Amino acid sequence: MRKAIIPVLAVLFVIGLLVSPAPAVLADSGPIFSDTYVEMSDGALLYTRVYLPDPDIWGPGPYPVILSRTPYGIGTPGSPPTNTTWPVDVQMGYARVDQDTRGRYYSQGLDRLFYDDTSDGYDAVDWIAAQEWCDGNIGAYGYSAPGNTAFLAAGEPHPNLKAIAPLSSSGNLQNDLTFEGGAFRGDALMWGIYQTAGGLSLVPGGHRDLLGIDPMTWMSHTMMVYSLAGNLLYYAGYPTAPASYWMHLPWYDFHPNYAAMQPYANEVISHPDQDAWRDSYKVYDTVEVPTLLATGWYDFFQRCQVDAFVALQDRGVPVKLIVGPGTHGTPPPIPVYEWFDYWLKGIDNGIIDEPPIQYYCMEADEWRWANQWPPEEVEYVDYYLHEDGVLSTDSPTGCEEPASYTYDPMDPVITMGGTNLFLSAGSLDQTPIVLGRDDILTYTGSPLTEDVEVAGPLTVVLSASSNCTDTDFTAKVIDVHPDGELMLVADGIIRARYRDSMATPELMEPGEVYTITFYIGNIDYLFEAGHSIRVDISSSNFPKYDRNLNTGGELYTETEWVVAENTIYHDAANPSYIMLPVVPTWEVTELLPGSASNKAGRTMPVKFSLTVAESTDPEQPFVYNEDLEIVIYAKGNPGDILQTSTFGDTSRDYRINAKKELYITNFETLATPTTYVVEVYRYKAGGMLVGTFEFSTV
Repeated sequence: MRKAIIPVLAVLFVIGLLVSPAPAVLADSGPIFSDTYVEMSDGALLYTRVYLPDPDIWGPGPYPVILSRTPYGIGTPGSPPTNTTWPVDVQMGYARVDQDTRGRYYSQGLDRLFYDDTSDGYDAVDWIAAQEWCDGNIGAYGYSAPGNTAFLAAGEPHPNLKAIAPLSSSGNLQNDLTFEGGAFRGDALMWGIYQTAGGLSLVPGGHRDLLGIDPMTWMSHTMMVYSLAGNLLYYAGYPTAPASYWMHLPWYDFHPNYAAMQPYANEVISHPDQDAWRDSYKVYDTVEVPTLLATGWYDFFQRCQVDAFVALQDRGVPVKLIVGPGTHGTPPPIPVYEWFDYWLKGIDNGIIDEPPIQYYCMEADEWRWANQWPPEEVEYVDYYLHEDGVLSTDSPTGCEEPASYTYDPMDPVITMGGTNLFLSAGSLDQTPIVLGRDDILTYTGSPLTEDVEVAGPLTVVLSASSNCTDTDFTAKVIDVHPDGELMLVADGIIRARYRDSMATPELMEPGEVYTITFYIGNIDYLFEAGHSIRVDISSSNFPKYDRNLNTGGELYTETEWVVAENTIYHDAANPSYIMLPVVPTWEVTELLPGSASNKAGRTMPVKFSLTVAESTDPEQPFVYNEDLEIVIYAKGNPGDILQTSTFGDTSRDYRINAKKELYITNFETLATPTTYVVEVYRYKAGGMLVGTFEFSTV
């Protein structure tokens, strides 16, 4: 069905808003603005603003279009942009379309927390494609919640939607963000409450109207929800304080005013098991268009973006991922316009020729490149948990004693850092959290004798039991600095009833030992020599994750709890360990004599020896056939590269023999005796320098 183009003036008359519409800005020169209401398939009218490029610069059109749909508000109907609020898109030759999502600000309908954004996104694209100023090439863009709507819009393929950039967002919103490891995210609760405190549509046919709540009651609800939001934010760092609302039970009907204003919050929490309703948000299995992703290692959406990258790449969808060092509020540099220029304008700018993932190595402070995630060269190394708090790569050989602790839901371990939104985020010192607690098991390795880089997903395998039918297990990977700081690297959780399936829970038999495997996110992190790797095991990380009440009862409706005694095993029959994806370490060990005796003006080989870290398997051929790049220049003149050799380049190849000696063929020395500098880079790791040396024909 073709969507109606309904002028703002007509709709304002219909819905009774006492504001004046803004006509299209048709100045003698400059970009053009107009706003309207777009009808969805079910008749709901969504407020929409359109920005067109300056025709004197970009021609009369039609133009490629970038769509952004947001729950955060796009402006007041009838109010044109100021000189400083025009979207940058129009300066880049794109038409820009912004839309208030359903039930938000000036759009009609109920706000059902992204549930309608696949169909509404499709309808918005369909409307844009029918406009005379659209050339048929549409992209969807957004960061955070607007990124969710961009992902969801692509879940139902439309022939005119050609590319998307759903940055710091989720393509599997309920399964890898709202719920994680079977637990409900406290950040998701806070986001829903803040969205309820402000922004719900008050227009006729909008959210409040459809709920049938009168304005005075709505105002009273709003004041109470604002107070609730402030309480949760204030007590996020100490949620067990007597005045904190975080400890309230149950989480279903969490607060009466919140439940009245946003009844769909109860719908979300009513699906603790992965089911068809939750899977309706899982769109990265149906997205077919090129997708640009970006996140940070400590972003709330990190896991979502990496999972989406892997899923899309596995299906052959063109995809690019950039992972920076930051949190949700500190994104990495993102080539949004380069992406849309390539896919919407057909400009061959080389972005698709780059390796598909660029990521930052924490502590090394270097960028890397890879063709897949995890990088091809990583090798999984098991670090075992041993009695007496030891962590090592030695597997248990005997009957080591298990370790037990009690978990009291009324005294949970407090969140400090990690991949969070409203809560403290990043790699933070865990010392204040662990001091004085006896419900955290710690396992620490010996100080490292050399750097260890870990790049990929982190997987924990526990042999565990409980005296309860359900409980949680949490894990943290920590970098122990020589000065004693305990810097968080990654953390995660598993709800025991979901140990085998998120869709089909199964309670535990008290006292029975289970093998419980869970994923705690992704990282590229360099543990430096002299530091130690540590793993902490417990059963809570609150309020990042809701508390398991240990009863095995119906989740989120209970108000009673029991204290659990949980046990971790370390013996040969019941090992516990973490699988770390270790990056092989290369180094240039020496310049071989064959390179040192060459003469000026001759073609000669440059020959040197390579070794790799002992933690890698020397029999694995990929270690010695990894793409390297060798750069040669005359000493003192690095700007004049005499030769660049990359593995597989038939004209300037290099070889690696059985002795792990690498040499370059056909390097032509200068006629004048010269000292040369050779730099060796790991090409697949984004050009990381692994060795440099000199040789001379003097």
